[in-house]
Amino acid sequence: MTNIYAALEIGTSHTTLAIGEAETGGRLKVTCHARIPSTGVRKSQILDLSQATVSVRSVLKEIERNQQEHGLSITIGNAFLVVSGQHVQVEPCQGSVQVVGAKVTGEDLENVARAVRSMPIGRDRELLDIVERAYSLDELGGIQSPKGMTGRVLKLDTLQIHADANRINDARTAAGEAHLELRDPLFAATCAADATLTDADRRNGTLVLDLGGGSTGYAVYSDSYLAAAGVLGVGGDHITNDISHAFQTTNAQAEELKVTEASAAIGRNGTGRVRIPGSTPLLEKRTISRHALDTVVNARCREIAEMIREALEYHGLDHRLHGDIVLTGGGAEMSGFAELLSRELGMTTRVGVPSNVDGLDRLGNASSFAAIAGALMYAHRNYEEKSFFQSLLGVFKK
Repeated sequence: MTNIYAALEIGTSHTTLAIGEAETGGRLKVTCHARIPSTGVRKSQILDLSQATVSVRSVLKEIERNQQEHGLSITIGNAFLVVSGQHVQVEPCQGSVQVVGAKVTGEDLENVARAVRSMPIGRDRELLDIVERAYSLDELGGIQSPKGMTGRVLKLDTLQIHADANRINDARTAAGEAHLELRDPLFAATCAADATLTDADRRNGTLVLDLGGGSTGYAVYSDSYLAAAGVLGVGGDHITNDISHAFQTTNAQAEELKVTEASAAIGRNGTGRVRIPGSTPLLEKRTISRHALDTVVNARCREIAEMIREALEYHGLDHRLHGDIVLTGGGAEMSGFAELLSRELGMTTRVGVPSNVDGLDRLGNASSFAAIAGALMYAHRNYEEKSFFQSLLGVFKK
């Protein structure tokens, strides 16, 4: 049976679900996807389980409707969970073993990998990933493949990515109430990188920014490995709130202004005045200065750029990146933001469109599906011998 996988993200702004199918030749194709506004979620964390459950039920129904339009019928039993938010933490971890013989063997590599996996994390934490970086053999570091080399002590440097176990369990509970079992939780930023980066990007030094509503995840690649990753506690909702407070609008009006009129680069979209969307008849002529709107947005975006700069300096990577900044997530295509980042950080900036999967090129906002696409790639890569879903003539569980 053809392998089919699903991935779910319960984000601050949207709840997203996608289904991927393995194609002949090993490629993965996104065959169906759906996105609806989230409820009960703030800063990437569930605050109201009942509302979050409604969001998951709603996105399942939307997937069902989309399938019916295209003559498909796939019952989803479980999905991989895409995780973001400041509760995600990334820490270096090193495993060490004595080499059994004179030269490093496959058994030694298995032993050092097992040593890393056995490293404890807090009881309130859940492991999302262990990312291998490089080996060391005695005093020689930076080894990519030590098998066959001579030495006594083999070490493996990794990054442990883990999250608040309670927050993961909240997502499992919300999905479970909607009759959807959640499989492995995965970090959104590294998923987005998997879907958008080439080997050359990783080798040259590239920064991936996954711009969500409540937070911004980042993943930094240098010399072909993940050098650093983490989460910044600011996202698109902060820009929306700034607009709302500055111009006394509702959040809905502020969000529309941000998406349709505002620019992080002052004056990029022209000058003049902008009408407040959705105003009541009494306020239908209310306008604001486009320059003032851009100024508010520019201030918050420059703050984000400064936080990114500080993160790169903290990890000692500010002078090691010779590739691009790659923007993914819901805020990736905000007017002027790429231009601002290029100017503030001195790096070429581009919007990251998933290139390692098929089926998303027809979307105008494909960059916002990058993390979901990366999660489907993970499922395909690690579980290609298994099939977690069944194609049926029936309908979804109710």
